[in-house]
Amino acid sequence: MTQDPVALDAWVEQRLDLGHSPWLFILGLNNSGTTLLTRVLEQHPMIRSLPHEGQWLTPALPHPPTFGAARTWSSRADIFHWIETDDPSPARRIRYDWAHYYPDRPGILLEKSPPNTLRSRWLEANFSPSRFIGIVRHPYALCEGAQRRLGVPVDETARHWRNGTGILLDDAEHLRHVVLMRYEDLTAHPAPLLRRLEAFLDVPPASLDETVLGDIKASYIRKESAPLRNMNPESFARLSHADRERIAAICGDLMDRIGYETLPIEGADGLVGGVAPQGHAWLTPAPLRQD
Repeated sequence: MTQDPVALDAWVEQRLDLGHSPWLFILGLNNSGTTLLTRVLEQHPMIRSLPHEGQWLTPALPHPPTFGAARTWSSRADIFHWIETDDPSPARRIRYDWAHYYPDRPGILLEKSPPNTLRSRWLEANFSPSRFIGIVRHPYALCEGAQRRLGVPVDETARHWRNGTGILLDDAEHLRHVVLMRYEDLTAHPAPLLRRLEAFLDVPPASLDETVLGDIKASYIRKESAPLRNMNPESFARLSHADRERIAAICGDLMDRIGYETLPIEGADGLVGGVAPQGHAWLTPAPLRQD
C-alpha cells in the first residue's frame, strides 16, 4: 500500500474489470441459505466469486470472533452495522485485497459474508454499481442448527435472528437494487425464482443452470453434496416445545411480517399457507403472492 495511490487504484480497477457489471452482495444470517444461493449463482459464466468469504480476505473488515460474536454478530451492531454516513476509507483497502482473488475476467463480482447483512447501505455507497440479494430462513431452523452443531442456546440465536433480520429488512428500504427471498421458497420452487433472479441480474434468460440443484454442496459444515431440498422439517422435529415457545416469544412479530408459522405442523416447512411476506422487493412463487 506504499505505492503511488493513483497507480494503485488504477491497478485495482483494471484487475476487477467491472465494466458495466455490478457488485453482487448476498445478505443473510449464517445457516439461512446464503451458501446454497451462492453455490447456484457462482456456476454462471458471467458471475465471479471469491475462494472464501471476503471478510476473511481483508483486514479492513471487523472479524466476528474478535468481538466474541462468531455466529451472533448482530449482537454487536455497534461494530458491524455500517451505513452510508460511516467512514468510507476501508472500501479502498477491501477492493485492493479482493482484487487479488477474483478471477481475471469480466463479469459480476459476487461476495457472500454474512455480516454484510448489516453493511448493505455502506456497501451500496462505496461499491458502485451494486445489487443485493437477501435471503431469510425460519428462525426455528437457525436456532436448532446453532444449538445442535455449536452449542449456542436457542435464546441467543433467536435474538440474533430478530436483530439481524430486522436490520436486513429495514436497511433494504434504503437500497436501490435489492430483492429478498425466503429459503423455503427457494428450496420448494427454485425454477421460477431463478428466472426472476436472471431478470434482476440482467443475465440471459435460462442461463442459471438448474441442473446444479441436483447435486449441490450447500453448507460449510455439512461438506457432502446432495440434491436441493428443504431441511426445515428435520430441524423443527428436534426442537422441544419449550424451545419453540422461547423462539416465538422473541421473534414472533417479525415472523408474522415474513409469513412464518410459529407452530408449524409435523413435516411442514414453516410457512403460513398462502401468505406472502409483507413489504417490498420480495421474490415469492406466483401462487403465494397476495393481490
